[in-house]
Formats: sequence, C-alpha cells, structure tokens
Amino acid sequence: MQKDTRVKLPTPQKILTIEKPTQKEFKLFSELVLNDLGLEWGDGKKYLLHARVQRRLQILNIQTFEEYYNFIDKDENNSERQYLYNAVTTTKSGFYREKQHFDYLREYIFPELKKIVSNQGKNLRFWSAGCSTGEEAYTLAMETHDTLGNIVISGGRLRILGSDINTDVLEAATNGKYNSELVKLIPEKLRNRYFFVETQRKDNFVQIKQNIKDLIQFRHFNLLASKYPIATKFQLIFCRNVLYYLDPKCRERVIRNLIEHLDEGGYLVLGITESGYNVKGVEKQAYSIYRKI
Repeated sequence: MQKDTRVKLPTPQKILTIEKPTQKEFKLFSELVLNDLGLEWGDGKKYLLHARVQRRLQILNIQTFEEYYNFIDKDENNSERQYLYNAVTTTKSGFYREKQHFDYLREYIFPELKKIVSNQGKNLRFWSAGCSTGEEAYTLAMETHDTLGNIVISGGRLRILGSDINTDVLEAATNGKYNSELVKLIPEKLRNRYFFVETQRKDNFVQIKQNIKDLIQFRHFNLLASKYPIATKFQLIFCRNVLYYLDPKCRERVIRNLIEHLDEGGYLVLGITESGYNVKGVEKQAYSIYRKI
C-alpha cells in the first residue's frame, strides 16, 4: 500500500465551532467529489459533509468549509484530499453480504473455473473492486479455497486483488482482524478453519489465517482513473454496491473499464440493487451477475 503522505497537524488547544456549510460551500465540495470520486450529491448530503468533515477543520484550525476547500485546492496540500475521500466515502461491507452471489459461485462458476485450472493450467485472478474493509475479498478467498482446494493455492494459482479509494479501510483490510460478532455470518466450518484468536489478545477480535491473507493483495487506486494500474485479466470481478453512488456518466465509464479487464468468459458481479444499467459486451446470468461474451 502507498506510503501515507497526508497532512498531519496537532489538535488545536481550543476546539472551534464549525458552522454548517453554506450552499456556496456545499456546491464547491459537491463538484469536487463528483470530479474526483464520481459521487453524485444532492442537497441532502450537506449534513454528511458537515458531520464527517467538521472534526478535520477543527484539527487544522480552519473555521469555514470555504477555507478548507481553498486549503486542499493548493498543490502543496493536495495530499489532504485523501482525508476528505476517507471521510465522505461509504464503507459498508460484511462477510457473505448478498449471499446468493456466493451460492451461485459454488454451484455454477467454480465448477467451470476448476476445469480451466485442471485442463488448461490457467491461473485464477479475482478482483474485489471497492473492497472496503476486506470482508468480500476474504469471503472470496475462503470460498475458493474450500471449494477448489489446494489446486488453486499451490504455486500462486490463485491471486485476489482488493482495491479501494479509501486508505483507512484498506489498512483494516490488510490487518485482517475482525470483531467476532462480524464473523458469525460465516459458516461455522469455514470460521473454524480460516480464523484464529491470537493468544495475547484480550479483546473480542479474531484474525484471518495467513494462508488466506497471502492470496490477497490490497491496493489503493481510484476506479475513475483514466487507466487502471493493472496488467492482468480477471476471471471474476466483484464490484458490488459501488456503482449505486456514482454519477451516471461515471458509472458507465467504470462498467466499461471493468469489462475491459475481464477475461473472455469472465464474470462481473454487481450489487443486487444495481440493475437496469447499460452493460454492453456481457450477458446477464442471474442476480446481477454478467458474463463477458
């Protein structure tokens, strides 16, 4: 993961009272997150901007949102934008979220992939795009290991990429430590097989095992980038509940880029509620699952 070069300043002695952003200030940030993140903000997001960013203004000793905008707009403070990105992006995740996708994987997709590995000697490459705190990527790794076994583990036959714009969630994903309540959605057999409790820990956290962590690389980059820093093609891409938040033009661009990085016959999995999009070059299979043709 990239070195954290964000601006870090001490907490001020006196806590400032930060007023809610004016309409002019909100417009400035709405345009910024649209251009940088593809997020489409209505007026209802004004509360979100104030609630999630006001603490940062206090730390920087900045009194208004316009001052903060001018601050991050300067070239020497450009890295401060990452704090904003982390604050305003949605990071909800979970193990086995939208479980029907993983049921479909086991029943239909994994048998095909096993043949590809066995008969063609091909390596498997998966991508969790917008991976948040890593639960989706780890679920993919556990399911693949459990279903296909060591055939996909030995010699680097399986590699999973997890990517996100938010550096805070990527750090959590890389650590692979989760509250034991969160892992209860994982079938007990897999939970016992792939997690352990560190003996020195006194809290309510469990750790993903190293053999599963080794299958995944977490990387920081923006899905709106004009060119993705990826040299491989994927047999499976999960990009669930990301497109929902994007401006329609940005959404189409991301879909087009994702399909471009799919291997022939590869699968693109979107969120259950992300339907009705213009997805060219693929055929719908089920549950917002598409296959490249």
